[in-house]
Amino acid sequence: MITTNWIRAIAASTALTIACLVFSGYAKAAVPYIGYTYDGWGDRVWSPVPYVPDRVVEGEDLGIGRFNNPDDMFVSEDKHVYVADTDNNRIVEMNERYEFVRSIDKFANQGKEDSLLKPRGVYVTPEGDIYVADTGNHRVVRLKQGGEEADLVILAPKSEYFADDYVFDPKKIAVDSAGRILVIADRVFDGIMEFDGQGVFRNFFGANRVTYNPADYFWKRYFATKAQKERMVQFVPTEYTNLALDDIDFVFTTNAERNGTPIKRLNPSGTDVLLRQGFSNPIGDLKADSRGPSTLVDISVGPDGTYSALDIVRGRIFTYDSEGKLLYVFGHDGNRVGTFKTPSAIERMGDAIVVLDKELARLTTFKVSEFGRLVNEAVHNHYIGNEKRAAELWREVLSLNENYEIAYSGISKADFRAGEYKRAAKEAKFALDRNAYSKAYKHLRTGVLKQHFNAILTTILALAAAWIAWKQIRKFRRRRGGISHVDRTP
Repeated sequence: MITTNWIRAIAASTALTIACLVFSGYAKAAVPYIGYTYDGWGDRVWSPVPYVPDRVVEGEDLGIGRFNNPDDMFVSEDKHVYVADTDNNRIVEMNERYEFVRSIDKFANQGKEDSLLKPRGVYVTPEGDIYVADTGNHRVVRLKQGGEEADLVILAPKSEYFADDYVFDPKKIAVDSAGRILVIADRVFDGIMEFDGQGVFRNFFGANRVTYNPADYFWKRYFATKAQKERMVQFVPTEYTNLALDDIDFVFTTNAERNGTPIKRLNPSGTDVLLRQGFSNPIGDLKADSRGPSTLVDISVGPDGTYSALDIVRGRIFTYDSEGKLLYVFGHDGNRVGTFKTPSAIERMGDAIVVLDKELARLTTFKVSEFGRLVNEAVHNHYIGNEKRAAELWREVLSLNENYEIAYSGISKADFRAGEYKRAAKEAKFALDRNAYSKAYKHLRTGVLKQHFNAILTTILALAAAWIAWKQIRKFRRRRGGISHVDRTP
């Protein structure tokens, strides 16, 4: 029975996707995965795929030999793509047409030739400065425009927070508009390392809270012997796996938690301000199989407050809106074009999404489908407050997928702003959006009370007057027709 349901689901999703692709005019080949979201009950709802595979880029295509275990990728403001080709000890730069520009493996450092060793992270500022997490050399390197000379090298920080034998292994890096250098390093559990523009360590940023199994904690605290405690895993905060900056320098992060809050949005003080107003928290897949929950290894910030997280377990991309509502899911594990073995990085190139796979040693670009385009445009119009246009687009989305509950929620919001509270409540009910339904129903109830206030007040006063009159009449009748206590005396 389960197999039959999966076959039906795949067939339905494939049919919807093909219809979208044919309508959009670029159905090149069968999409090797199915699209879905989750409804208000936590069940999968099949839908057309929002993005389809467009092209694959490999090192051989660029004439530089095969990528070797590439770990990170970055798309700069001028749409150049930088790949941290880790085991080839180089940074590879391509232009927006994915044509080879240069390979950075050697550079000048204080007048001497220096080289990279197993770089795992790369970041490029709008000014063109290239920051490299030069992991094998235990340092962060800043290369000037052109990448031929290092003008800043950050080594292991000297601080009371670190032991004397601490080994600095940076793996991911980002730089905000104020020049703060944010570094994620292996075996650092206190948060993101923050350096100033001169490479001086300042503090930790946005530390994760300790998570543990209550049963293990209780056993370790009250019953375990000293030897058992030493063998048990220490309760330490979860390491961050990646980070990305939005346009106001808030830091989106992913961490190794497989439940709880694997995605955060940290404000300048390090407080998590991510909105979580969807049916569930942004954690990837809600339904886990034998491989367990999703493990998110990278995040890419899109327009209008959207963000896409990359799951290394099943090779899927989960995209959420600014309120934390799941918009769509696509991707799968495998060897075919559009699938992944060990995805390690995700970036955006305009409307396209680019994913780096370290095991398959290639980049895969994804082009937006008609369904994805409509959803993205609807989200954009809602974000800028144009609810009327957003509602029109959501109705077009429903023509492709009538089970898409977020569309009903978007239409409900448009009706609410237009003062159509009865319709807003109806659409919110379709969307299983309890908050929207409550707000619409509250205004609907208030409107009904205002509309009929005079009639309701008049009725209440009339009933009160009738009750008083009835009491007086009853009292009068008792006095007139009743028998006094004197008459009952023998």
